Amino acid sequence: MRILIITVSILILSSLAALAGSQVRYAPLTPELLSSGVKIIDIRTEKEWRETGVVKGALGLTFFREDKSYDADAFLARLKRYVTPNERIAIICRTGNRSDKVSRYLVHHGFTSVTNVDGGVTRAKEAGVRLVPYPQDNASFTAVR
Repeated sequence: MRILIITVSILILSSLAALAGSQVRYAPLTPELLSSGVKIIDIRTEKEWRETGVVKGALGLTFFREDKSYDADAFLARLKRYVTPNERIAIICRTGNRSDKVSRYLVHHGFTSVTNVDGGVTRAKEAGVRLVPYPQDNASFTAVR
């Protein structure tokens, strides 16, 4: 009986975890996504922005530092100064791995319309999405410190 209860509990918890993750949408960065009104949040580092350029109109808000450390609570507080949990947002990084983690974190913290940019900036560039250079004075990109 005890094994049955444990097994059922694990199944229920697994189902709940799957449901929470199902709220994250996955889509590549396309002109259609860019023109849909979704707010693009670029979580890469400033060094990465300089190397590849940035999506015009995106909000640059680094999550993982170059040493791979992060402060999730500080990130969330900074993000909430620019978007509400009910706004449509798309999280982008270099390849989609870091943005997937951040997207799931945001859904877990009440964000209701989160898209993980599948393939990140790498796939977007391969698909012909035009990035703009990242100088600190670029008015078409807001870097949050």
